[in-house]
Amino acid sequence: MTLAPYYADDLVTLYCAKAEEILPDLEGVDLVFTSPPYNLGTSNGGPSGMHAGSLAAKNLAGGYADYDDALHQEFYDEWQTEIVRLCWTTLSDRGALFYNHKPRVQGGICRLPTDYGADLPLRQVITWDRETGMNFSQHFYLPKSEWIVVWAKPDWRLVSKSASQIGDVWRVSPEQDTAHPAPFPLGLPARAIETTAPTLVLDPFAGSGTTLRAACDAGVRSIGIERSQTYCDLIVQRLGQRSLFGEDGVRQRSLFGW
Repeated sequence: MTLAPYYADDLVTLYCAKAEEILPDLEGVDLVFTSPPYNLGTSNGGPSGMHAGSLAAKNLAGGYADYDDALHQEFYDEWQTEIVRLCWTTLSDRGALFYNHKPRVQGGICRLPTDYGADLPLRQVITWDRETGMNFSQHFYLPKSEWIVVWAKPDWRLVSKSASQIGDVWRVSPEQDTAHPAPFPLGLPARAIETTAPTLVLDPFAGSGTTLRAACDAGVRSIGIERSQTYCDLIVQRLGQRSLFGEDGVRQRSLFGW
């Protein structure tokens, strides 16, 4: 039985639950845009090679509100493989899964986010250029980017050829001073939504509600799943502040002048 929504309005349905509890009951999704926990709770001097004194270690080594983000790597890999598979089953015939993660050097070997959907049709890897980095190490060059892996159904398309002009490198600065320790910026899901015109968007790791907010700003229905009641309350508060003029009081301009 599907759990009752934690919050719902004309555009948004939010569940306070683990993703794997809700995903099997969902279908007809045109766009999944999500970023899972990166398993950084073991990174403070641990196998990922993150410098123990780095900002990332200080912010993320303690995990999230209700999740320590410190699974054994084997369990984490199995979990993310299952989540990617479940997200894929929610998609419509024209759907796509945009999965924001990053390559990580562990034990001298680079782990790639594409591994979690190795049996799915990989359409493209978009590079999120963060323009900055925090993971200093003598073992590798400072990462200043992350990946948005796109697994897509055969009928998935951009809204037009001109939509492809934004390219496969998205230069968007990270968000700062937020109540969530690891938010991605609104510009990432907003680009995906504007260039693909979904009718239903899903984020199984809703976090601070960025994907849901981007969908609302575009007038698109969305479903969010978030295990933490603390972050669910944050999402509800954030959605309550929305308007036709976008999050910062300025009407959101199309990426292409449409």
